Amino acid sequence: MNTINVDKMTASDSESLIEHHPAEIGVWLFIFADMCIFAMYFGVFVWEKNLNPAIFAEGQATLSAQLGGLNTVILLISSYFAAKAVHSARVFNIDAYRRFIKLTIFCGLAFLCVKFVEYSDKFSAGFDIATNAFYRNYFSFTGFHLLHVILGLSFLAWLLFSTKTAEQLKENVKASEGVGLYWHMVDLLWVVLFSLIYLVP
Repeated sequence: MNTINVDKMTASDSESLIEHHPAEIGVWLFIFADMCIFAMYFGVFVWEKNLNPAIFAEGQATLSAQLGGLNTVILLISSYFAAKAVHSARVFNIDAYRRFIKLTIFCGLAFLCVKFVEYSDKFSAGFDIATNAFYRNYFSFTGFHLLHVILGLSFLAWLLFSTKTAEQLKENVKASEGVGLYWHMVDLLWVVLFSLIYLVP
């Protein structure tokens, strides 16, 4: 039987079933190092913005806060699905787990589509990474984040294709928590990027 009926369990049954597997220390170190890199990027962006306030103001005015905001909402929803997937992994509910992994992947792909539309609009208007200091930072930071989204989608796809039974799910709880943490980091970094690049004058 691949699914455990969580709704019919008593509180004591649920407590004995759920096993909390903290992600490997390597995942935490990777996330910490990655966030330090982004923190340095944020510092560079603010520093260059102070050096070229007019160029950055003009560049920011060409961005679509609507598209950036849509991608923010998409990633926030995806983080909810990722959290539900991790919870499903902890109670070994394979059907719910696979459903929430698929929903998280769908949101990630939707993010890529919106970003493709945004990039296409900028390239069509003649803007690229060599245009000026603002667009150098814009394409560098959002592009680096985009690579993180693609990497996260690869992790999620691996979980989906390698976890098809409750027994396999029991073996992948740690991996699911690690990928969930990574995806939440991707979400958090985008919220900061969106605020810094699209909103803060």
